[in-house]
Amino acid sequence: MAHLKKNTRGAVPGLAVHFERKTDHHTNKEIDVSKTYLNQDLMADGSDMLSRSNARLNDVYCMKRDDLKALATWIVTLPEELTEAPYEQQSAFFEATTNFLNKRYGPENPVAAVVHYDETTPHLHYAFVPVVFDDKKSRYKVSAKEVLTRHDLQTFHDDLDQHLKKVLPFYEQGILNHKTLPFENVAEIKKYNDQFNALKIELADVEENIRAKQAVLKITDQALTEVDLAEKQIDDFKQALSKNLFGKTVLKPDDLDRFKNVLATMKKATLQSQHETEELKQTLGQVKAQLADVQADYQNLKETHQALQKRQREQQQLDYAMRDMLKNDYGVDKLSHTDVEARYVLYKLDHEELTQNKKVAQSWLKTLTTARADPDTKIAPTRLDRGIEQVKALINRIIELTRDIFKGPSL
Repeated sequence: MAHLKKNTRGAVPGLAVHFERKTDHHTNKEIDVSKTYLNQDLMADGSDMLSRSNARLNDVYCMKRDDLKALATWIVTLPEELTEAPYEQQSAFFEATTNFLNKRYGPENPVAAVVHYDETTPHLHYAFVPVVFDDKKSRYKVSAKEVLTRHDLQTFHDDLDQHLKKVLPFYEQGILNHKTLPFENVAEIKKYNDQFNALKIELADVEENIRAKQAVLKITDQALTEVDLAEKQIDDFKQALSKNLFGKTVLKPDDLDRFKNVLATMKKATLQSQHETEELKQTLGQVKAQLADVQADYQNLKETHQALQKRQREQQQLDYAMRDMLKNDYGVDKLSHTDVEARYVLYKLDHEELTQNKKVAQSWLKTLTTARADPDTKIAPTRLDRGIEQVKALINRIIELTRDIFKGPSL
């Protein structure tokens, strides 16, 4: 699988630390430092990610905005079929993938290509500056929006898959490409993955907040104890002075009273701190309650995440089976995105899974009409024609139903 992320310029130093393993204190507990020596830097040119990034950004025009996406990163995970393959084949897979990415996004733009073998699953971190040529101003500029277009993302997996099959003789089944056959809701899995990771970050923040407030409580309690002890010692000392054999005191009680007033002022300030601490305790109680809710949500999402991963693996096998059947039994190496969308609509119609939303129905009609006009479609024209007529009838029913609702009951 491959996953894209767009990053601001401020995120580059942190990413460089993780990609290039510049620290021994890893927050990721899945990193096995005993295997770090296996990692590969496919841009071993004597430089580093941060230097390359700064150099490329200095060569092109880049807007001075903190939120500008100045770096894009692809994470490409080793396919399941190669998890037991020799190290040489795994390395060849990542090198071929890097070559594909260099060609797709420009050989001047990559700033990192690092393979991590020291985590649970081997994967490639590929980082590049998204650069395009600005025709109006005749210069190169940073623009993730123009480089990573919807079309680029829709065709990415299939293009990478075809490239790898051409250059790697041992690579047959292909990477998992959810755009090829409509067997699962990829957006749903991504949504849960994003929520799962967001909750992990939120949980860490809450725990850190609790630790900080507990430290404040400990310091305040200690200060109050010390003030109370000092007051008691002064009272005991004054009583001892008043009982001396000669009826005289070495120190005047007024001096001790002034000293005691100083302590009283200290205690007042400390009590104020205690009052604030009590408020902190209440806040802490609320935070703990929130933490319990977050932990419950975290656990639920974790279970959902695991279930989706299992479902993903099962459907990956189904995807492989369908690819094998299409290729070896029907001689079809590839289904176009247009055909996939059209077959999805026809499946819905055949199984009477009809929408009640007019916009959705209109998108179905557009999908089938586009497929009908495609000379390379593998779908029988008669089936598409029948589907188009069904969708038109469905749209008319939706319009009539809407008209009846707004008309209201007759008198």
